[in-house]
Parts: sequence; structure tokens; C-alpha cells
Amino acid sequence: MGIGFLSRQLLPGVALLATLALGSCASLAGAEEAGNRLIDKEAQAKRRPKTYLTVFNNGYGGDPMPKEPEKFEKLLKTIASEGSFNAVMCRYSADREALCRKYNVLMVVDLLADGHHVYKNPKECEQLCGQLRGNPAIVAYHLWSDRFGKTGSGRARDIDNVHQWDPTHATYSGTYQTEGMKHLAMSDFVSYYDFSWKRGPHKNFSNLLTAWAVAKTHDNRIGRCIETDPGQPGEGNYLRSLYLQNTSITCGLKCCLWFIGSQIMDMNKLEFNELGRDAAQVNGWTKPLWAEIPRLGLPAAIYSTSITKDCNNHDVPAEGGKHKMPPGLETHEFPKDFWLQPVSGEFVMGVFKYDGASDAVYLANHNAYAEQDVKLKVAKATHARIFNHQSGKYEEVPVVDGAISFKLEKAGGQLLLLP
Repeated sequence: MGIGFLSRQLLPGVALLATLALGSCASLAGAEEAGNRLIDKEAQAKRRPKTYLTVFNNGYGGDPMPKEPEKFEKLLKTIASEGSFNAVMCRYSADREALCRKYNVLMVVDLLADGHHVYKNPKECEQLCGQLRGNPAIVAYHLWSDRFGKTGSGRARDIDNVHQWDPTHATYSGTYQTEGMKHLAMSDFVSYYDFSWKRGPHKNFSNLLTAWAVAKTHDNRIGRCIETDPGQPGEGNYLRSLYLQNTSITCGLKCCLWFIGSQIMDMNKLEFNELGRDAAQVNGWTKPLWAEIPRLGLPAAIYSTSITKDCNNHDVPAEGGKHKMPPGLETHEFPKDFWLQPVSGEFVMGVFKYDGASDAVYLANHNAYAEQDVKLKVAKATHARIFNHQSGKYEEVPVVDGAISFKLEKAGGQLLLLP
């Protein structure tokens, strides 16, 4: 079931595209003004989340979460303690906010919910956003996660309106694959969904790189709605989900919206099923990095090795005596004059500035089912630090004969600081 189908189910009787085209009260001229408005860089930096977000959601455009406070509380307790989720997307209420505070779960407020809908109820939405200004329990506003056809100007308008109404919280607005993504350039999270593993793994990097390019125009961040069932429940599903996260982090991902709650949890018993336990395992893997990933910002460059195996560990034959680049990364070979050069291993690498200063790289395994023996030739650093997932701390890694070596686990990622 696609995300667009779900949104239409949650908005019965609405002719979706017609509603979007009409919007509420914004004209095309107003939308153009929004697109041309300069971003307040100081406000942008302040509202940017300081943690990597892994968001539990059960749909949008209505109120698909448990209505009873005791059930919503059980949901929060379960996703936080058993699922390692640090955020929940839902309709706002003061009672829910209090429960989110109790369980240290951040709230992504759905502005497509009834009563304070971002374009159908703009006055009520503005009032809510004003009420929530500076509220630390709120981490972002959800504005859209679906196809929008020719209504990109309306989506740009919504982003701008929310920034005006509440400049203290991030906006999350998404599309299908890269459809009209340029209209999301002003959003704090330039987001999308493609469910690439099920619909074509070859799309993974091409869509990521488009999102990266759009986000760079205003130094915003990438969000992604990731499927909860890219594989059969169990190890394969876990590895495929972890692969999606790590390859995305390499390209600048800062927010993962898992789709969808009813697939990973019995929403009556509020208990995780096997798919939910797979998602929880992925969340547990990323958890030690939650505070580190936002400090990387957007990658300045993305480079890749060639591959002999694809993401499914299938052989990739060489052509003309030369190994192929992964789909979507054909023009992202390591430059010969770059100060880091791959000697062994098959991976994609994002090149970052840690806290805007120190050099940092994040590597993601190109293979979800086989570990890599990585060796990097280092031209300008005499030492390096590698992030240890078990301890949650950095450790010195020796530079031997001008190179550093380490293992990259199946579907794994690795953060290195090279001061």
C-alpha cells in the first residue's frame, strides 16, 4: 500500500489534487514571494534539530494514533523503551505533549490534521504554531509526504507560512521520489519517499543525490520516509533497512520517518511484531550516533568506489576490464588528487566538516550482506579517530604507512574524524 493511498484514506471525500491546487488563501503571486524570500540563517540554525530523528508514525491527515490517553501513553512507552524511537508524528494536544515529555519522545506535529490543517485552516494553524513557539517538546512540523503534481507553489507557500508563524521549529515536507522536489528547497527537511528496495534498488542513490542537491541550495537537511519491510522479517529485513539508513546518512540524512506504524505494531495491543523488532534493531544501531550525525551538516562531496558485488551480494561483472560504479554514482569516482584514496573495500563516502571545522567522513557499505576490509590512503592527516558503536566514543586509529584500516560490517556505516 502506497503512502498516497493512505493519505487519501485518512481524508475521505477529498479530491486531493483539487484541494491542493486551491490551497486556502494563498495566490500564485504569494507562493512566488515565499519562494524568493531569504532564509533567516540565524533562525534556521537555531531550529535545526540537535539529534538524528527516527520517527514513529501511523499516517497523517487525520488522527490515526490511539485516542485514549492511557493507550497513547502505552504507545510512547513501547516505542521509546522497546523500539528506540526518539520521535512520534501525531496531531497535537496538550495531553499528548505532556506524555511525550514524560517519556522523552519528541513530537513531530502533523499540520495536515483536522482543525489546524496548514492550508485548509490557516488561521487555526497559525494560532497553534504561535502557541508552540520555542517549545522544546516539539521538534518539527509535518507539512506533506505525498505526490503534489502541479501544486508545488502551494507546498512552497506552506513551508514559508510555517516559518513565519513559528521560526523556532523545523519543517518536514516531502514528495514522491524527486517529483517537484525543487519546491521543497526552503524546507528544513527536504524529504521524499521511494521505497527503493522494493521498487528498484538502482533508484536509491539517484534520488538521494537529487535531495542532496536541492538541500544544498539553502543549507537544509535531508529527510526520508523509509519502508519498514524492504525484506523478509528477520535478519534480511534488518540488514536491508540498515543499508538504507547508512547509505542515506552518507548523503546527508538527518531524519528517518518509518512507514508505517500499523505494519510494525499491533495498534490494538500496542505490541511490536517481527518487522517492528527489525526496525528497533536498526534504531538501536544508529542510537549511539544520534548526537553525532547532526554535527556533520551536509556533505561537501560524495564519492564511491566501484563494485564487484551489488547491494544484494550478487556479482557485478566488469566491462572492458573495468569494474562498474553503483547505479546513480557513475560520476562520483574518487578524484585522483583527493587526500583520501580507497585501497580496499567497496563503499560510498560522504565528506563533511564536523561542527563546521574538522574534516570528517562517513562511509557506508555498498553490500548489505557482506562486510568489507576497508583501507584508506591518507595524504594530509597524521592521525584519525574512529567512532566506536559499542562504547559510543571515538578511539584513535593508527595511521600505518600513510593508511588506516578497519572493518565495515554488513550494511554498516563508519564515522571517522581526521583533524
